[in-house]
Amino acid sequence: MDSHIRDSHIVERHDDTAVNCLTGSYSILAGIAGRPVEEQAVFERGDGYLFQAGLDESGYPEYIFPVEEAGALGMTRSAFTVHKEPIDFQAPGTQLAALLKRHRAVIVWVNTAHLNYADVYRDNAPYLHAVVVDGIAEDHGHVEVHDSLVVDLKPFSCRALVTLDDLVGAASDRIRSEAHDAMGFFYAVSDDLATGAGSSDDRDLGGVLTRQAERFFAEPRFREAIRRYQALCEECFAGPAERATHGARRLFHHASVLYAVPSLKLLARSLHAAGASERTLALHDDTVRHWEAMGVLALRYEATSSPAVLKRITQRFDQLDEATVRLWESVAGRSA
Repeated sequence: MDSHIRDSHIVERHDDTAVNCLTGSYSILAGIAGRPVEEQAVFERGDGYLFQAGLDESGYPEYIFPVEEAGALGMTRSAFTVHKEPIDFQAPGTQLAALLKRHRAVIVWVNTAHLNYADVYRDNAPYLHAVVVDGIAEDHGHVEVHDSLVVDLKPFSCRALVTLDDLVGAASDRIRSEAHDAMGFFYAVSDDLATGAGSSDDRDLGGVLTRQAERFFAEPRFREAIRRYQALCEECFAGPAERATHGARRLFHHASVLYAVPSLKLLARSLHAAGASERTLALHDDTVRHWEAMGVLALRYEATSSPAVLKRITQRFDQLDEATVRLWESVAGRSA
């Protein structure tokens, strides 16, 4: 590998992206390990269609699935062991080279403020992000990174050459939210089936989705997520004008771009593959439409701060809570 680069930069860019940076990264690791696991399977086996609410790394409301928990669970149920090793910030290059020799690739959580290979990272507020590192220069001057989801105006994935200084800065500049606190580690996987040490969760897909539905009703963090998200958003909108405006933009991103709608579209594929009923599919489509409408309302509120629009957002939260319950009831077989 050429070790003489001065700046981090993209070397390959692709239109296909992951739904989430961590689950997409785990899928990449499985492929490198020689037994591919689709990101959809990580969501299915890791109960990744269940969402909770909290505050993000900047203190704004977020509606998101428990990323680390779902990713690790999805890989474990796919018969992979997830290895977690604290980063040695005194000798990160030596440590990383040894890990890559042993595992071929690792995941690392980073602060996007230091990812200088993409304008969208340089020009926007920093956030937590997961990338795959699958190569390092002989002199440890730079690494090869696979970024499965760059959220630009048109999202893309890429491969990039990143200086070790940039990577270390990104991994050490701590940032966390209520849902994420996993910085400071390298994550790798090993295939349990290859060593005969484990077995994959091969239960039928319908049973996997039913398990998620049962957890939705059993665990308040999931059942009450939309109402908690609503309360956090309303508190944000009642604050200073600048915070309210930014909160509205974040609501749009969480509804339409980053989490709710992309996850539901992946769930649609799972429901079809499981042979879900027409009623369940119709309820799913209703839920998607409500989230898409919420995204539009969020943009309107960002632009106008209109009390009338805020009232419609409140009404849409009511509809979303009802639609989500009805969808999971149908998946669980609780309704006709």
